[in-house]
Amino acid sequence: MIDSKMNKLILKIGMMGARRAVPLLLLVLLNLPVSAQPDTLRVLFVGNSYTYTNNLPQLFSSLAASGGQPTVVDMSAPGGYWLEQHCVLPETISKISQGIWDYVVLQEQSQVPTIDYYRYGSMYPSARYLDSLIVSYGQQTAFFLTWGRKHGGQQTINQYSSPVFRDFFHMQDSLTSAYTQIARELDATLCPVGLAWAEAVRRYPRADLWQPDDSHPTLQGTYLAACVFYAKLTNLNPVGLSYTAGLRPAEVRFLQVIAARTVFGTDESQGSPIADLRPQVTPNPFNPTTTIRFSLPQAAMVSLEVFDIGGRCVGVQHVEPLQPGTHEITFDGSALPSGVYLYRLQGGGEPVVGKMIILK
Repeated sequence: MIDSKMNKLILKIGMMGARRAVPLLLLVLLNLPVSAQPDTLRVLFVGNSYTYTNNLPQLFSSLAASGGQPTVVDMSAPGGYWLEQHCVLPETISKISQGIWDYVVLQEQSQVPTIDYYRYGSMYPSARYLDSLIVSYGQQTAFFLTWGRKHGGQQTINQYSSPVFRDFFHMQDSLTSAYTQIARELDATLCPVGLAWAEAVRRYPRADLWQPDDSHPTLQGTYLAACVFYAKLTNLNPVGLSYTAGLRPAEVRFLQVIAARTVFGTDESQGSPIADLRPQVTPNPFNPTTTIRFSLPQAAMVSLEVFDIGGRCVGVQHVEPLQPGTHEITFDGSALPSGVYLYRLQGGGEPVVGKMIILK
């Protein structure tokens, strides 16, 4: 990237005669950088407490810096704000009107997209207005697809309510539909944070993403969101980035892989760490317990699920994040009848499935 001093020198050369200009022009060319540096990515976050909790914009910026991507970030995120309120908030309008952003990220209040009355009567009209303002300044709109409440449930604002969501995944489907529809209409970028949360919970049900209010993110939840934004806005793989925000290596690896899988469909790594050494079940057959031994070449979050021959889950065990090395999980089958069972060992990538027999 040519700096301002170089620009001024080139302008001066253009005003000279040809005989005097040629030597100076050669000097300029010789002093140009050999390889271009990444352009600074400028992102404005517009939302509420889901955005400012754990300072998501700064965490995203630190993550990007560890990948060699310079950023400038800012936010307008008063607690509980709707996009409708941002349409008339001077701070938000002023920041958007600076016209310096590559992306302006819009995050709606967490319940609004799930309630039809507000989705169509507030969220969508407000998104259209803000998008028109963003685009008029030559910037790109991005939507922050948020996550559902930990246990789902009916969402009510004033006298209007959502369906009764049976769990997190059911509520997430509603949020995903709402954000996807408006992003497609406006040809905006969709940052699928909520989908990454769903993927994390499917692969590791004890993933610590929600605060005790079952709504706001823990540091792990915000880190996962930042990884999704990094992957989506830079089109670069977050797996292997050195910035950890103080989290444990196994947690970081897990969250980075989940973000990459959500955005790109793959983590672009070497597959499941567990798959590198097939687990050994000893003894097998067993009564009443057996030990599953496996080796991890890298840190990972590990879980074990056991199914009967009919496909019913009869046991789940979750292990704290594990460091590289050889590990064991003891499975107790004393409450189960004799028979053939399948186990599924999950360790950050594709699961490993095996067979074991209880013989009483």
